[in-house]
Amino acid sequence: MSCFMSSWVRSSLALVVAASVGVSAANAQIFDDFSDLDDTANPTWTHLNGLVGSTGQTWDASTGQYHLNGPTNGFALPNTGKLGFVGSYTGPSFSDVVVTADFVQPATGVAFGVMARTDGNNAFNQLKGYGYVYEPLAAGGLGEVVLYKMVGATLSDIGSQQVTLDLANKDYTFSLAVTGTQLHGQVFEVGGGMVAEKFAVDAAYASGFSGVFGYSGALAGVPVDFTIDNFGARVPEPGSVLLASLGLVATLAQRRRRNVA
Repeated sequence: MSCFMSSWVRSSLALVVAASVGVSAANAQIFDDFSDLDDTANPTWTHLNGLVGSTGQTWDASTGQYHLNGPTNGFALPNTGKLGFVGSYTGPSFSDVVVTADFVQPATGVAFGVMARTDGNNAFNQLKGYGYVYEPLAAGGLGEVVLYKMVGATLSDIGSQQVTLDLANKDYTFSLAVTGTQLHGQVFEVGGGMVAEKFAVDAAYASGFSGVFGYSGALAGVPVDFTIDNFGARVPEPGSVLLASLGLVATLAQRRRRNVA
């Protein structure tokens, strides 16, 4: 047993070292505080509205923040009713990336958050990528933050955590870091500390664009409606990759101990 465990730990640490030296030297970065009052330049945003066949979405940066709204009039599912979806992304394409955005009050929907490594496919049921979102109605209404693998309209939960966000009174920064096959999601209260954190591993998508999205269902009684500010996407610093890798190793080691016990 001890030989197996030591071998596993050595392998995990080797992955940490590889991750720490495998970051691109290019300091690519995107930032948008929407002070230009539009989403058409510096950077240019591409609207997403086709995922669930819904219509009537709006994208508005005229207030100096980016407000997205999506009515629930798309295809219907038994548990949600007619779906609504709205999203937006910007380039360039990243492989390793940290995506951040401030979600400012109020916000409604079944889920909303940031996305990374998305292919930007706007056809019905075709969008792919990773997401880190808040689901205010999950966990019996207590709320959850969830790491998603997006395969069209199928959103696979690859890591979730129960947390209640005070969307009526507080703003939150969502962060999704993807380095190699490692995903690291965090939520911070703006002006405060971290309130949620989750790690996961997935190898489905190697690169793509960065953005925000949300969806809702008619049975939830609310459209998807949220506002963001201070959006950023950048290549992670080597030190942050190392810390995220160490956190992932610690998580996996804890799981291994539980499985062996």
